[in-house]
Amino acid sequence: LIEITMETAPMRMAMIDYGIRILILSAVISVVTAFLLFLAMRALLLKPIARVVGHMQRYARSPEDARRIIEPSASVTELREAEVALRTLQTDLTQALKQKERLAQLGSAVSKISHDLRNILTSAQLFTDRIEMSEDPIVKRMAPKLVGSITRAVHLCESTLAFGKAEEPGPTLTMVPLAELVEDVVEGERLATGNHVISFGADIPVGLSVRADPEQLYRVISNLVRNARQALMGTGSAGEISISAQDTEAAWLIEISDTGPGLPAKAQEYLFTPFQGGARKGGSGLGLAIAAELVRGHGGQLALIKTEETGTTFRLTLPKGDGTL
Repeated sequence: LIEITMETAPMRMAMIDYGIRILILSAVISVVTAFLLFLAMRALLLKPIARVVGHMQRYARSPEDARRIIEPSASVTELREAEVALRTLQTDLTQALKQKERLAQLGSAVSKISHDLRNILTSAQLFTDRIEMSEDPIVKRMAPKLVGSITRAVHLCESTLAFGKAEEPGPTLTMVPLAELVEDVVEGERLATGNHVISFGADIPVGLSVRADPEQLYRVISNLVRNARQALMGTGSAGEISISAQDTEAAWLIEISDTGPGLPAKAQEYLFTPFQGGARKGGSGLGLAIAAELVRGHGGQLALIKTEETGTTFRLTLPKGDGTL
């Protein structure tokens, strides 16, 4: 049996000293680890986020400047996806602002032109009133249509000026004899065909009248027939344009069809969007956008029913009564 007697104080101090060294070492390791983690977070997250925020602030000061659109460069997948989404948003916004500026400039120019054109057409209207008094049978037959065309042009100029002042009037609804209105449209478009072989047909029930603003309805149908005529003339081949109407229980349906080549894919995608949905090369798409807006003002709807290589059909729906579609 061996017995060892030792003082506890030195052992106690040694253990305390060991514990302190472990504590200090753990603290140092923790600080170093935290510092390295901070550097990693700063490099991978904080700096990219700060960069994105900086881009957003610079872009906000001048969103029309395309040079300030962010270029994705983050190495973290999620951040890069966010940068790509931000770039898309900034690109769309910049294009929208540029388009808005162009439209504002165009609107100012159109207002000035409409003002002068209205004065010119008003003078022409006075001369055509005298022409109506002619005894020549051909002149007597054509003069009322000439007067009607000039009157519509004057009203269009006045409406354009009112639109520029945000005071565009709503439709003045009345019962419109549809056959007469369609005949006026067809006669005007027939004169514009020149040497092209294009036939026009109308299938309007006898005595059918629709509730609409006659001038606005003329503009809508005229625009659709004009687009069809231009599409057929672009092919260089013979074609046919037909206008039909139905009187249903809830609404009047007017269809404009042609045997043209159909609408291109881009025109279908942006059909009623100004300056994007042009149905032919060089077209602005403004006519269809205006036509759709005029129809909506009646509580109705303008829709593309079909478009293919054998032709295109648009349907104009005007509700009866005071309801809207």
